[in-house]
Amino acid sequence: MASTSLVETAVDRYSAAIAARDADAWAANFAPDATSEDPVGGAPVTGRDALRAFQQGIFDAFPVMILTPVERFYGGGQAAVKWTCHVEAGERSADFEGINVYEVDADGRITRQKAFWDMAAVQRRLEGD
Repeated sequence: MASTSLVETAVDRYSAAIAARDADAWAANFAPDATSEDPVGGAPVTGRDALRAFQQGIFDAFPVMILTPVERFYGGGQAAVKWTCHVEAGERSADFEGINVYEVDADGRITRQKAFWDMAAVQRRLEGD
């Protein structure tokens, strides 16, 4: 099980890679066979190559993406992070919030991520509804 320090570092690297719009660094923060369910209820993405492609797709769709951690909770090699996000694509924008849960291994790599947020509500905002 990862120490709280390793979990904190993994969460910090995750946020920093998004802020830098660096899909390679973002994916490197995951264990080779890690999974991400983002958002929860969608098809899980497994493995670093697939994770990198997933995150690059988000960066490509949203030239502006600002993810801001609001609260962090740690325990048992895991973290739960409440966040806000602002995205823009052309004239469209949306602000929304959610919670990510991360499981981190003893090497400090994320092995599983689950993101709880409402994709349908974000899509409605982007469409102007």
